Amino acid sequence: MRIAIIGGNLTGLALAHMFLDSDHSVEVTVIEERAEIGFPCKSPGILYNSDLWKSYFQDWGISINEVGHSLDDGSVSFRRAWLEKDLSLSLVEKGASILLRTRVEENGEVSLKLQGAGGSTRWDGDFVINIPEHEPGDYSWTGMVTSQEVIGGWPRDDGTWETWIKTPSQKTPDTDIFLEVMETNFISFESTTIDGSLTRAVVLFDELSNSFR
Repeated sequence: MRIAIIGGNLTGLALAHMFLDSDHSVEVTVIEERAEIGFPCKSPGILYNSDLWKSYFQDWGISINEVGHSLDDGSVSFRRAWLEKDLSLSLVEKGASILLRTRVEENGEVSLKLQGAGGSTRWDGDFVINIPEHEPGDYSWTGMVTSQEVIGGWPRDDGTWETWIKTPSQKTPDTDIFLEVMETNFISFESTTIDGSLTRAVVLFDELSNSFR
């Protein structure tokens, strides 16, 4: 079985791992418009329930304790871009293909016309799954990485702080030391945390696995 996943975001990468872990004969191709997996990143790097997802990460070749930064409340912070990068590397080790700088020009039920750096190509297989980074939403959010503590944010392992606010309803943190600003739209903060993205992958996997039978 050949599966194409459009979207090299956390949900898409996790879903690809689940397919390969469930059936080693599956061929998975991940298609991503960005030049590099994880960059730029526009999603929160916080995992609230690490115990729930620990075994998944182990299956994907990632140690939460080594890659993440444990917080006092039991949650774990990540530089999410690097987490997605690690997931993509372990995915390739399992035999998946990842096409970067590749845009889908025509999307059929079992075929794709692709435009990449090397020109136009086609992908033909059994299933095409389109996974945008965020579920559609009307709320604007701004994520900020700063070099000093911000109320409502969390520390990362490199000594920086990450925080997210719904704009314009929430006040921007009182600091001029922004190392990175991420502006995007999504339905809710919870849906785009690492927990939310992984839960979305599990739901998709269960739904699609039933349709494959």
